[in-house]
Amino acid sequence: MAALFSKVENLVGLDIGSHSVKIIQVRAGDDKPKLLNLGLAPLPKDSFVEGRVAKPELISATVQQLANHLKIKQRSVAVSISGYDVMIKRIELPTMSEEELDTRMHAELGQYIPYNVDEVDVDYQVLDIAKDRPNFMEVLLVAAKKESVSDYNNLLKLSGFDPYVIDVDFFALSNSFEATYGFQDDDSIALLDIGANKSVMNIAAKGAPVFTRGISIGGNQITEAIRDYFKISFEEAESVKLGESSENYPASDLEEIFVSTVRGWVSECGRAITFYYNNYPDNKIGMVYLSGGSCRIPGLDKVFQENLELPVEIYNPISQTLYDPKQFDPAYIDYIGPQMAIALGLALRKTKEK
Repeated sequence: MAALFSKVENLVGLDIGSHSVKIIQVRAGDDKPKLLNLGLAPLPKDSFVEGRVAKPELISATVQQLANHLKIKQRSVAVSISGYDVMIKRIELPTMSEEELDTRMHAELGQYIPYNVDEVDVDYQVLDIAKDRPNFMEVLLVAAKKESVSDYNNLLKLSGFDPYVIDVDFFALSNSFEATYGFQDDDSIALLDIGANKSVMNIAAKGAPVFTRGISIGGNQITEAIRDYFKISFEEAESVKLGESSENYPASDLEEIFVSTVRGWVSECGRAITFYYNNYPDNKIGMVYLSGGSCRIPGLDKVFQENLELPVEIYNPISQTLYDPKQFDPAYIDYIGPQMAIALGLALRKTKEK
């Protein structure tokens, strides 16, 4: 009986990327979320290999150290898995009851997903009436590999946390945008979170994800290009990329490395957007928002805008939360905010949700 009256709280948002761990706590308000706590810690190199957890002990130690530094007592967390281990698909089915849908999905699941049905955890949600078929409904189907879900469950328990919600990067990104910037009813928007080794794109229309894709671009590509060109260590190349020791290397060479790599990023994103338009020719994209640790490259938004021929903006959801400037330096919020987009979406989940 006590559970009926238990207090509903926001979960701790924990975003474990291949390069760093991000933690954030917020309290949902009537208007915008109130920021309570946030922080970031770099992960040891090779903590992940090909997108999979390779060194759980090192990752869990980093999570614990960051949580202790931020004095986080709450143990219930929301974490997300990468787009590479997740399949998201919109399907149209005849209108039916929830019970009928449940029965049909269990019976016909194999025709919708490219995996062995025994190897995935599946969830689905009815979105709306199908656009051109009033007797049909649109259903969003999500399949996540059980192995990946198990990896994160074990990792969080090793870190001393309770994995209350395991979400998907795409949805967490959309969730943070809705709570801070807010979706409009007209044009679609493209959210692109650029990490160290991977990026996730979510094109949403009227607040609902229409097109999602994991894209193999990330900041480490620039680091590796600098390393290979100058024959230096990965660590030194990372320092050069961040501008910490770039004065020792020809600016023209560095500019060429940055430009050629970013052109490759834009080309990959352009192909994804073209594929989206081929499937949704009437859904015009009105704005592209860039987030993630690698979106801070100077002039990146301008390069994307010129080549995609779409308005592009850096997405900083933390700047749109309510926060005390005496507790959080606005300059720090401006710097770290774009990296916290997925973590914020996770932190907005509630303890009443599963």
